[in-house]
Amino acid sequence: MTQAAARTVAGDRRPPSRGDQQRALIIDAVTDLLRTVSITDMSVLRIAKHAGVSRPAFYFYFESKYSVVAAALEEVWTEIDQETSELTSYDNQEPPADFSIRMIDSAVAVWRRHAHLLNACAQSRDTDAQLRTMWDAFIGNLETKLATFAQTQVDARHMNPATTDLPALISVLVAMTVAVVREETVGGDAAAADRRMAAVRQVWLMSVWGTEIR
Repeated sequence: MTQAAARTVAGDRRPPSRGDQQRALIIDAVTDLLRTVSITDMSVLRIAKHAGVSRPAFYFYFESKYSVVAAALEEVWTEIDQETSELTSYDNQEPPADFSIRMIDSAVAVWRRHAHLLNACAQSRDTDAQLRTMWDAFIGNLETKLATFAQTQVDARHMNPATTDLPALISVLVAMTVAVVREETVGGDAAAADRRMAAVRQVWLMSVWGTEIR
């Protein structure tokens, strides 16, 4: 079990277990509803009906709709944590460009799989205080993991970043990547999206490693 998978979610009344099918149905219902309904306009009753469970069943597992969103974000974070697990064991045998592209593409692939949930949360962040707190924690986990990895590489003199303020650099690069992936996943020209993602990879390499894709 990864560290992320072991974390509990505030408001989640019971820890995940294989037999909790209703809990999974509630999470699936919220993520599905977020395709067309904002979390602000989503009621517990609507979630329960969409999941095919009763209101008491909903409250048996979660204290609010925000707790469900938090649980859904935790599941996505676990996927990202697993897909980027090699950040903790990278031995510099693989060229930095190849390694970085694999890590970037793996994290982006998770976003694409959960685009409707993540895009809805990102969009509502500016207008919903509870979602802002959850979203900032979600992004903060990713930034902390990347900044920790970058610092180990700098300390080993394998990395030559554009600035010594690694947390700020990583925060800017993550924000850039999120913006590009969000734009891609809401539609648009596929060729243009590929070009923007290629630019994202290049910016990461040049800004963090001090190298470029060849």
